[in-house]
Amino acid sequence: MQGSRMVRAIALAAVNARGMRAVILAAMALCSSGVHAQCPTVFRDGFDGLVSASKTMATSDGVTHTYFYRIPYRAAPVDGRPLLFWLHGDGGSGNGYGSGFYPYTDADSAILITPSGINATWSHYAADVAGKAQDAQFISRIIDDVLANGLRGQCVDEDRIYIGGESRGAYMPYFLLQRPSTQTRFAAVAMNAGSLYCQSGDANCNVNASSPVNHSAPTPFLHLHGTNDSSVPPPIATFHNPINWSVDWNVFWPMRLWAQQHGCYGGDNATGHDSGVVRETYLVGANTATRYDLSGWGPDCDKYQLILVQNGGHVIGGQHQRIWNFLKAHNRLEL
Repeated sequence: MQGSRMVRAIALAAVNARGMRAVILAAMALCSSGVHAQCPTVFRDGFDGLVSASKTMATSDGVTHTYFYRIPYRAAPVDGRPLLFWLHGDGGSGNGYGSGFYPYTDADSAILITPSGINATWSHYAADVAGKAQDAQFISRIIDDVLANGLRGQCVDEDRIYIGGESRGAYMPYFLLQRPSTQTRFAAVAMNAGSLYCQSGDANCNVNASSPVNHSAPTPFLHLHGTNDSSVPPPIATFHNPINWSVDWNVFWPMRLWAQQHGCYGGDNATGHDSGVVRETYLVGANTATRYDLSGWGPDCDKYQLILVQNGGHVIGGQHQRIWNFLKAHNRLEL
């Protein structure tokens, strides 16, 4: 007996033997054994309410971190629930953060996790550096835990884990995509007003050139930015039309490191494909947003996307549905 039939048999046997407590233990055992796409039917159909709570997680330096989570009142997909991490900006907290996603992640039975950075900020390192908050390790350990043990009896689909953030939190996906323990974990990422830099002692971070060691993950990217962002400012006053990735994209350049590894960026723009392709324009308030991708290099390169908002400031608001639609369209198995 294999697949979901095996799991249903285990769940039913647990019910007959010891009742609901045994079902919970059986579900946790299935999660911890690495059985994927096989959450018991009793949880898919019998989850009985919205759960909004918090948990703590210690990193190897002995520091205790906190994350908040929301599990919607909807049946879980047969493969487990999608999971979105959304990271706050400087001075923020995970408590109550990301509420703009609720109508969309709830509708798709997705778990939303909003961690809190130590001292209301994020330590921008991919590696664990002595004396620095181990935020990247913190997120890595959350993933390990929810895949091994589930979350409140709910299994997570390991192929539909997404991460993104705003401002300082929008830097973190770029670091996590270079960290060995997390670089292949995400089905897609989204950054709203972030960038990337490497700091002294960070052995896992590379910004000097596209590297197969650091930038091989085939993860789709969505980066949102305003041309008038004064906190993470674009380095030039006037952008080309269409965008020239070799010149205009200096503030968005981290995406190029991964795109180049997958044949989606040339570097010298000899073909013109590095300029990007305009896919859509729409309004954000009174400002025009233009969505570009690198599909000039081929249809698979449409997964590298920029939304640039003319005269937009720091963090582009009202984009939760658009971000979630981009993320949920991707499954790690399809990359």
